Amino acid sequence: MRLFGGTDLVLYFFFYAFAAWVLETLFFSLKKQRFVNCGILDLPLLLTHGAAMANLILVSSGEMPERSRFLFGLVQTLAIGYLSEFFAEHLLRKKRSALGRIKLRPNFMLRLLWALGLSAIYESLLIVVQPLLFSLISLLPVLALRIIAGVLMLLLLSDLVLVAVLARYVTDSAERQFLQAHKMKLGERLSAHLWDRVYRVYPSLRQTESGGIEAAERELRAQGVVFAEGISFGKLVWMLFLCAMLGDVIETFYVFFTAGIWMRRSSLVLGPFSIVWGLGAVVLTLVLSRVEKKNNLSIFFAGFFFGGAFEYLCSVFTEAFFGMKFWDYSHIPLNIDGRTNVPFMVFWGLLSLLWLRYAYPPISAQIQRITPVLGLVLSWGIAIFLTCDMLVTAAVMVRAHARLTKPEATNVVEKFIDRYYPEERVGKLWPNMKFLES
Repeated sequence: MRLFGGTDLVLYFFFYAFAAWVLETLFFSLKKQRFVNCGILDLPLLLTHGAAMANLILVSSGEMPERSRFLFGLVQTLAIGYLSEFFAEHLLRKKRSALGRIKLRPNFMLRLLWALGLSAIYESLLIVVQPLLFSLISLLPVLALRIIAGVLMLLLLSDLVLVAVLARYVTDSAERQFLQAHKMKLGERLSAHLWDRVYRVYPSLRQTESGGIEAAERELRAQGVVFAEGISFGKLVWMLFLCAMLGDVIETFYVFFTAGIWMRRSSLVLGPFSIVWGLGAVVLTLVLSRVEKKNNLSIFFAGFFFGGAFEYLCSVFTEAFFGMKFWDYSHIPLNIDGRTNVPFMVFWGLLSLLWLRYAYPPISAQIQRITPVLGLVLSWGIAIFLTCDMLVTAAVMVRAHARLTKPEATNVVEKFIDRYYPEERVGKLWPNMKFLES
């Protein structure tokens, strides 16, 4: 049972090259409020990013440790930057830096910082996007994959020839015009779609439509528009994100001061996120907003009951869906099925009071200081990232529990998870986790 072959690797290359072009197009569309033609090809591809990700995927299939893999990614990012710059200048005669819109030949420290950022992004994609992409591709017939990969390779080779050779002599060739026209149409659609989303949230911007994000932010500030005012999608996404990180930090230091050890407390495969804390903050915010104007005793009892119910339901969910138990309070007096207990429910009540009266207002105020358009875009980015992270985490947990009774993988997705998330790594990701007996 193969994990991937040459055909799959080609498709990964094109996926990430295209995704990079889409993201860069959206970035410059947001900045300038119009489509900016990114890349040196007539196809909507950024080859440097596609090549870096394909190479990293290939390396990750071996026995290289994660830290060594990140170092490898950093070195290859620097090397690809230099090579692409040389290619663009000497073969294509274009002053196009491989580092995007950064000035040509930046100093080494700037290159290194840029490469570190890109390497972190590549590693994140490898952890939270690649498993989902692999699962999707594994569902398709091998013959269809080979046909798609062959067609894409022919298009790329044709484009390279057109750009490298014909562009010097026949700049207005019909082939180039065809590719450029379709690339322009796709880019303009992406740009228009992005700003349509912005206009739906901030309709007053339709009257200005000039100058990109900076002008839009100035216009909204002049109108007194505040990002994520009240209880909104943007507010809840940022609350989930920030409180999940804060919860991870609190739990990490709590374990260190009580047990004297550094223990990973994150719920997800990537990032310092304790999702129970993040979701708890969202639930408490939604629930307590209805009793905010009542007395402190009402807030305490609302947090007491809803906090206990939330913790109980989270325990039931992880046990029922993943076959795992992350906490057990059976040894604590007045516990309820070991999933929650009265002392902790009192803690939830006090926490709700502290949250609503003291913690939520300044956190909410800081979130509302984010500029409106940027806050909206980042909210969607955070939501997509956390969704991918949670989907991969769920798949790893389900397979980790299934290995207790079915140690041998029965399909290519299970084999992929066994390869990248064996028992040893699962134990490091969630050291406090206990499997339920099947």
